[in-house]
Amino acid sequence: DIVEAFSDLGYEPKMPIYLPKGQKQHTTNEANEARLVTKVRWTVESYHARLKKWRFFSDRIENQLLPKLHDCVRIVSATLNWLRGSIIKDHNTNHMDRLAKLMTDRLAKHNYLATLVEQGKLSTKQRWKKIDEIDFDFPEMELEDLRQLFFGSYQIKQSQTYAEEHLDVNGDFAIQVSKETDEIIRCAIQSRHSNSTRYYAWIQFSLTGDPITSWYCQCKSGARTVGACAHEATIIWFLSYARHHDFQYSNGRRRIQRSIEKIQSDEDEPDDSNEFSAT
Repeated sequence: DIVEAFSDLGYEPKMPIYLPKGQKQHTTNEANEARLVTKVRWTVESYHARLKKWRFFSDRIENQLLPKLHDCVRIVSATLNWLRGSIIKDHNTNHMDRLAKLMTDRLAKHNYLATLVEQGKLSTKQRWKKIDEIDFDFPEMELEDLRQLFFGSYQIKQSQTYAEEHLDVNGDFAIQVSKETDEIIRCAIQSRHSNSTRYYAWIQFSLTGDPITSWYCQCKSGARTVGACAHEATIIWFLSYARHHDFQYSNGRRRIQRSIEKIQSDEDEPDDSNEFSAT
């Protein structure tokens, strides 16, 4: 209904596409279009999140208050703008125009890795080596480079917590590199929404040209070329930035790790209870 109403007003409404029943992943075009929608929509969602911090707007509003609702929204909005400032901090129009052009330019970009996976050229176990079996270099990047690659900082903010969940006891990712080319890696990543679901993510990189040239993940939005999904972003962030900047576990994660290590050390200690027996 709301789509028709906006269309009648002369707008072109856009919304993320839901997966049809039986389809496990969006096409590259669908995932790209959805990313454009979420890039614009976050401003509206951020405003709603601010508004609902006020108890009046977070609870059910009684019918008798509806005539006053317009004035209440204007008063609270003015207060938020005064106390908290604008939601969009960067008003550099040239930067925004350049970012928008980069995103639209990537709409029609072919996902090279997705094609290789679909053709079965990257999905067999025999094609991969563990990363500790070979000399491995990955391009180092700065945060600004990553923000441009992902078209924002949302995935970067998620990456630390997500990376912690996938590091092994030595603080490393379980990453494999292609036997046929040392510029394609893959990593198994657990779904953020289901403990029983695991995805493979592939990253293609270059040490001489553009640092990251292609990426693909088996998750619902992993085929997109406008930005990257959280799984792809976490791998790129960790290998290109975090490990070069003294990445540390969060305090909560360190406490959990110490507890696990203590339990493991207690289990490894010999049992002396039967060393002495009554005669």
